Amino acid sequence: MGLAVLKIGGSVITVKSRNFRVNRRNMDRIARSLSRLYRAGWKFVIVHGGGSFGHPVAAAYGLSKGGLEGRKLIGFAETRYWMSVLNLKFTRRLLDAGVPASPLQTSAVAYNRDGGLCWVNSSLVAEYVTRGVVPVLYGDVVLDVQRGASILSGDDLSAMLAVRLNAESLVYVMGAGGIYDRPPGSPGARLMETVDPRSKLVLGGTRGIDVTQGVRRKLDAAFWAASRGVRVAVGGVGVVEEMVRGEEGEYTRVVWR
Repeated sequence: MGLAVLKIGGSVITVKSRNFRVNRRNMDRIARSLSRLYRAGWKFVIVHGGGSFGHPVAAAYGLSKGGLEGRKLIGFAETRYWMSVLNLKFTRRLLDAGVPASPLQTSAVAYNRDGGLCWVNSSLVAEYVTRGVVPVLYGDVVLDVQRGASILSGDDLSAMLAVRLNAESLVYVMGAGGIYDRPPGSPGARLMETVDPRSKLVLGGTRGIDVTQGVRRKLDAAFWAASRGVRVAVGGVGVVEEMVRGEEGEYTRVVWR
C-alpha cells in the first residue's frame, strides 16, 4: 500500500455554526475508516481545517489580511491556541480508533511569504511516516516573511506535502460530499464525477466563516497536485476508503488534462 495525504475539512469535524464545538460523529467515522486502512497497510499524513475553532478567531482579528502588530499579536496567539485544541481533540479520536496519530504544529514546520506557502519541513513529516507515525497537521496562522503573519490554508499545505512526499493519493474530505456544477442544494445541482481546469462550475460561498476562500482555493491546490501526478479526489465522510484506494464511489475525481 502507498501513502495518502488527507485534508479533512473544518466543516466536517466541527459544527461551523457553533463556535468551538466538534462534530464527534464525523470524527469517529473518519477515525474508523483510517483505522481500517492503516491496518491494511496504508500510510497517512493528515491535515485538518479550522472550522468553528480557527476561522472565527482569525476573522475577528483580521488575520486573513496579514500582519503581526497591535491587537493582531493577541489574535495570532488566540488562533494558535484554538487550533491546537481542535488538533488534540481530533487526534484523541484517531488514537481511540487505534491509529498512531501524533499532533504536529504547522506553524513550527512551515511559514508563508506574502500570504502563500513558502516553506514546509517535508523531510521531518516524511520521517514521521517512515517510522509508522501518522502526523496530524492543520491549517494555521503562521509567520510570514513579508507580512509578519498570515493564514496558511490546509488545502495548500496538503497539496504541497502530497507532491513533496510522492503520495499515491490526495483526498479532500468536505461536508458537501464532492464538487458540484453549481452550489450544493441549488435546483439541478449535480455531483461531478470528474473535474478538470476546463470544467464549467458555478462556485458559491460556504456556510459559516471561511478565511481561506473555500472551494475555489481547494480546487486550485487540487489541480496543482494533479498536474504533478498525484491521484486527487474530493468527497464526503462516507467514501474516505474508496477515495484513498481509488475505487468507484460517490465523489469527484480531480484530473489534469
